[in-house]
Amino acid sequence: MKRLAILITIQCIFLTTISSLSSAAEPSAIRDKSESFKGVNGPSYPLVQDSYFTDDFGNILMTINVLGQANHSGQVIVQEDADLATLITTVGGISPNANPKKIIVIRKYPDPDGTQFYKVNFKKFLKNGDRSSFVVLKPNDTVIIPEDNGISLATISQVISLISGGFNSYYILKQISKY
Repeated sequence: MKRLAILITIQCIFLTTISSLSSAAEPSAIRDKSESFKGVNGPSYPLVQDSYFTDDFGNILMTINVLGQANHSGQVIVQEDADLATLITTVGGISPNANPKKIIVIRKYPDPDGTQFYKVNFKKFLKNGDRSSFVVLKPNDTVIIPEDNGISLATISQVISLISGGFNSYYILKQISKY
């Protein structure tokens, strides 16, 4: 029984250490700031979503759809010359589990050359300001920010805790069956 108590104590210490390491690895600078989020207001008349429109001040605007790992996904109104960086800022940034290398821009209608899908590496922009993979946004484009499916420290700690929990259960059942 002493062995069992020691083994459970060691497992608790191990899991506490792993969980504190994984929470320390999370980027603390990225936070959900939903209370301070304010989008651009559109005009006071009905909108045709496939075109540009003006607001009450004469600014030329368009509607863009943002899906996936944005902090505030949904339909967003931006100025006509907005690029991907401006759009992502408008939606409150990308979530910590987003994959900025594989952002996809989908046109409602294909461009004259037939292209309807564009892959944008936003991570290049985040690293060194490289906007070379950006595309000009058009009305009613859909921007998809995918989830990063890579292995993180949190995923590793979950797998280790599952495995160690399984071994502990096996050990406990083996000890109980002896009695």
